[in-house]
Amino acid sequence: MALSDNRGGREFNKFVADGSGDASIRVTSTSSVTTSATVETGAGGAAVGTGIATGTTETQVLAATDVEGKSRIGIQIYNTGNSVHKNAVYVVYASLRASPGTVGATDWTQIGDNINIAQATNAYKAISTTPIKWIAITGHSRGSDFADAATPVATTTNIYLMAD
Repeated sequence: MALSDNRGGREFNKFVADGSGDASIRVTSTSSVTTSATVETGAGGAAVGTGIATGTTETQVLAATDVEGKSRIGIQIYNTGNSVHKNAVYVVYASLRASPGTVGATDWTQIGDNINIAQATNAYKAISTTPIKWIAITGHSRGSDFADAATPVATTTNIYLMAD
């Protein structure tokens, strides 16, 4: 029997006949990708492998991560900054290219809206309907009102990603 995409079909198709005619239960397994990154974003903050980030420049926080073949992606972003001037804006990018190059450049497309995360808080985002090959995240400190590039202070960011 072929697998079906609907729930009823999966329930019916979990039983298969083995070579002797007995019934067996079909078992499948999947793999997942788990990764995390901790860097600083914002004015004066150095992000690992990306040099000095400023309050008006996006800094790569999560490098290009291969999620090809994964149907669900969960991302949790923690802005661990401890002052009002450490509010940050994050952008999630995706690409279908084999080698998309620099994160945020022409081979990358932003997924969803900008993610504003106040200091000492976090956000969770799920991507479950869009097939993608690569995912990456950038961020930059934007000061007390998420728009003031004159007052941002470097802020540490922890990102956790799981895909299955």
